[in-house]
Amino acid sequence: MEVEQSPDGPEPMIVDSPSNGIEDLDMNVGSLEKFCKEAARSFFAEWGLISHQINSYNEFIEHGIQDLFDSLGEVNVEPGYDPSKKGNAEWRHANVSFGKVYTQEKSDKAKTGKDAYIVKNVVSDKKKEIAIGRIPVMIRSKLCWLHTLDKSDCLFDSGGYFLIKGMEKTFIAQEQRHLARVWVTDKPSWMVSYLSEMKRKRIYIKLVEAPKAEGFSGGKVVNFFFLYATFPVWIMFFALGASSDKEVFEMIDLGESNADLINIILATVKNADEHYKKFCEDADEHDKNFRRVDKAQDYVNGQVKVSKFPPSESFDEYVDKFLFPNISGHRQKALFLGYMVKCLLLACFGKRKCDNKDDFRNKRLDLAGELLARELRAHIRHAERRMVKAMQRDLYGDRDLQLIERYLDASIITNGLNRAFSTGAWCHPYKRTERCSGIVATLRRTNPLQMMSDLRKTRQQVAYAGKAGDARYPNPSYWGKLCFLSTPDGENCGLVKNLAVTALVSLKVTEPILDKLISSGMEKLDAISLTSISNMDKVFLNGDWVGVCADSSSFAARLLESATVEIKWDKHQREVRIFSDAGRILRPLLIVENLKKISKLKGGVCSFQHLLDQGIIELIGVEEEEDCPTAWGIRHLFMGDEGQPAPKYTHCELDVSFLLGLSCGIIPFANHNFARRVLYQAEKHSQQAIGFSTTNPNIRVDTLSHQLYYPQKPLFRTVIADCLGRADYSLGRKDSMPRPEYFNGQNAIVAVNVHQGYNQEDSLVMNRASLERGMFRTEHFRSYKAEVENKELTKRFKLRDKVDFGKMQSKKGKVDSLDDDGFPYIGASLQSGDIVIGKVAESGEDHGIKLKHTEKGMVQKVVLSANDEGKNFAVVTLRQVRSPCLGDKFSSMHGQKGVVGFLESQENFPFTRQGIVPDIVINPHAFPTRQTPGQLLEAALGKGIACGGSVRYATPFTTASVDVITEQLHRAGFSRWGSEKVLNGRTGEVMRSMIFMGPTFYQRLIHMAEDKVKFRNTGPVHPLTRQPVADRKRFGGVKFGEMERDCLLAHGAASNLHERLFMLSDFSQMHICQTCKRAANVILRPVVGGNKIRGPYCNFCQSSENIVKINVPYGAKLLYQELFSMGICLKFDTEVC
Repeated sequence: MEVEQSPDGPEPMIVDSPSNGIEDLDMNVGSLEKFCKEAARSFFAEWGLISHQINSYNEFIEHGIQDLFDSLGEVNVEPGYDPSKKGNAEWRHANVSFGKVYTQEKSDKAKTGKDAYIVKNVVSDKKKEIAIGRIPVMIRSKLCWLHTLDKSDCLFDSGGYFLIKGMEKTFIAQEQRHLARVWVTDKPSWMVSYLSEMKRKRIYIKLVEAPKAEGFSGGKVVNFFFLYATFPVWIMFFALGASSDKEVFEMIDLGESNADLINIILATVKNADEHYKKFCEDADEHDKNFRRVDKAQDYVNGQVKVSKFPPSESFDEYVDKFLFPNISGHRQKALFLGYMVKCLLLACFGKRKCDNKDDFRNKRLDLAGELLARELRAHIRHAERRMVKAMQRDLYGDRDLQLIERYLDASIITNGLNRAFSTGAWCHPYKRTERCSGIVATLRRTNPLQMMSDLRKTRQQVAYAGKAGDARYPNPSYWGKLCFLSTPDGENCGLVKNLAVTALVSLKVTEPILDKLISSGMEKLDAISLTSISNMDKVFLNGDWVGVCADSSSFAARLLESATVEIKWDKHQREVRIFSDAGRILRPLLIVENLKKISKLKGGVCSFQHLLDQGIIELIGVEEEEDCPTAWGIRHLFMGDEGQPAPKYTHCELDVSFLLGLSCGIIPFANHNFARRVLYQAEKHSQQAIGFSTTNPNIRVDTLSHQLYYPQKPLFRTVIADCLGRADYSLGRKDSMPRPEYFNGQNAIVAVNVHQGYNQEDSLVMNRASLERGMFRTEHFRSYKAEVENKELTKRFKLRDKVDFGKMQSKKGKVDSLDDDGFPYIGASLQSGDIVIGKVAESGEDHGIKLKHTEKGMVQKVVLSANDEGKNFAVVTLRQVRSPCLGDKFSSMHGQKGVVGFLESQENFPFTRQGIVPDIVINPHAFPTRQTPGQLLEAALGKGIACGGSVRYATPFTTASVDVITEQLHRAGFSRWGSEKVLNGRTGEVMRSMIFMGPTFYQRLIHMAEDKVKFRNTGPVHPLTRQPVADRKRFGGVKFGEMERDCLLAHGAASNLHERLFMLSDFSQMHICQTCKRAANVILRPVVGGNKIRGPYCNFCQSSENIVKINVPYGAKLLYQELFSMGICLKFDTEVC
């Protein structure tokens, strides 16, 4: 394959290459790249960025709730009297089973009903439909009213969250270990384990040192850990029906084995004989051969029944229930047990890799459906227990049973889910008595990018964050599935991650997969001999061994019809692994051999689903991608190394930037910046930038929100932003639905220069005239809420002092702007100390809400409503227009954050010969220390775009080269390197040095000096230490540490230092006796004449003379008193040197 230049321009043309296996294409690279962008745009239009959460919830509503109730089974209610009467006519009991579950209504919460079939001997036989609880409805799910609306109340709102008590809550996808899968590890010892998804009982097979006994040389043996009992695994094979050692060896199927492996098998057999002989001696059994089913089962029973938690069932019952419950039949269980032993031995001798717990092959994501099912199961169990106890009381008291709704309390499920959403404490996936945190989070809405990032987060739960180890490091399986950079810093670094922009999460396939496997050529295990099994490839479905097949290649090809079913053909292990469960991460890739089908599309008019059906694009999982050589993009597909042919690929990325998350993918020139700066922009600055977060701010009541007056698009473009933004056409279809813009800021002319020392390091000097013209001007909204009891609740609970909205002349604030109902007028201006919502008690006591000392604004709206509990509440929203001031924080798209250090007049700024005056001046030292050359490239590219009028892409990994940018600047009449001669604004002279200047996209962050103003003279102090309390809302003190102290000392401000650290902190006085140099107490003591006076008195000297008063911090006085109580007496020297 070669790349040639097109005669019309620099566009390379595709030439056929036998090494690639691609037929001649009548499309050039540019056409294929355009198709990839259109396909990606169609993908986002059909699937969206949060379809994984909504689809999971819809699946839970349609099938998950019914499956949950079906798994609970029948509830048997038996009274607590003598069970010997069971079966007699006097035995009165009830059986309750659950039928069809359905939703009753659409609202902010949907009621779940159930058909309860109540069958009672002799008493009655009734069927009734009842409501058992209310579950929250996900916004834009099938149960939501907004699902069927073409135009919603907010055009940027994609749903995927819940409304709980007026708060927007969202699930964070939880990374969980894939259950029902064989797991081999060598730490702390060689071990293979299996955890059932049904009963969650872990089964271990360990390679341990054999005990050295008489006649036994020791060595390594294989032991079986089952139901808290440990015994040789060889005996378990015979308990499951094996008839000879040869049959067990065939079940393990080791193939060509070396001597060391055979020695372990022989040692295991001998160890089993020794254990069974000892068992027979203890039981006075003469037949010491365990190679019979009944003898082996007796041995296993003897070991299990004396374990820590012995089961009450018989051997067959607890084996079917706890030993591989997904697999039916003792022979199939024995075969799977042999497979586990084989995996352990092969891994021990290096013929099989150990499983990596951090690899996403071994993980699944629990989304809204799985998390709701987990929590709902616990509350249903609680409601069942309450129902059983109530029915038992009636049965025991020989009373007739009441209607079923008398026994079922619907508030248990409703209140339990509300409490879980409000507190964030969720049921543990494995431990019933523990709760997990970090599963539910409050949705943040500073801008659309922050909201979308919260909805696409994943979290890995660890017991101790400090011992997470390798879990924090990137894993090769993250490629294209998770973003390598979108993770917070601090203790959650590497544990909280973001999905890649094209990553999808699979749902459980409801089709009968097993029947399809049989029709495709698979043979079941119970219908084939052991000899035939060893000569065929194993077939696994979701981790369970279900059969074997002779021709794996054709067998896997027949199963490729379903887009979300993942098929892995492991030739080395001779296994075909098929996964159809939920929680697998998939991503779309181009199929290289089917690229010729693109030219056959009629005018490109098709949907993304059509591309999947035609085989042009395929959804690939982690297991499948290991065997798929994938090109980084169309250009990389047809370009090999210099002088070498292009390698052969089976798949190709739609775009290399799709490997990143949403926040990283829209950063221009991200691959040129230091990785930590990209992380700061993706996880901090981009989500703190003030933008236009919603299209319905007038009907929303947010506690705190910001709005940028004049948001702009950047001059550059990225592929991700282009595919997600507003496009005229998407594969031939007009896109009429507006989509949110993920850029939040404005284009500013930025000059790189020092300016009077006011922009040291990352500090900024801003043009005052630009700010006065409205640049970076924002509107700040804050809402205040108050609740009161309504009249009905007041009468019900007979409250002695009713509180209601109203106006009174308050002593703690002004009420001039309130009407008689206690609410302010629309447009009223409120200042610090004013009452924003008036509340008055019947006794006349004032309960109004007052503005804090730093709060003010103009009344935007007043809302009066009632909540689900029947309480009336009022919300008053204040707005405030803010222009940038000293101390406000700004950031570029490259993690270059800085504060405003000075506001300079426009006439004092340098200007170019065209009269261009910069809006921002940044210090050149900010770039080498933070390693962000991407900002310089953005400024140079933006200057060429502004002059040339043609938009260029700044997509990571596919950006324009430096030569292209410099040539574009040269054609526009500028210096190739972006520097310009400027005139001094103060003197009018040409400055000797040239200044780099260009348009750069800057973001105003929510960190504003006006919100962080903290000052006080004196105020509240702690009752123990008498030092200022913390927290600005409590009018607390200002933090003053060692660095601040050193700065004041360096400036010689000793008096100021004394004032800040002593006079305004914990000023106190003590009385010291100069004779004994100990503290004197102020007491009431008698004097001559019978009178009493109050004054200092030294108890050590028994005198009131020679006592002086000194000024000391109260902390020092408290330390003296605490040491004195411990028997340590300090002496004070009060002499003046």
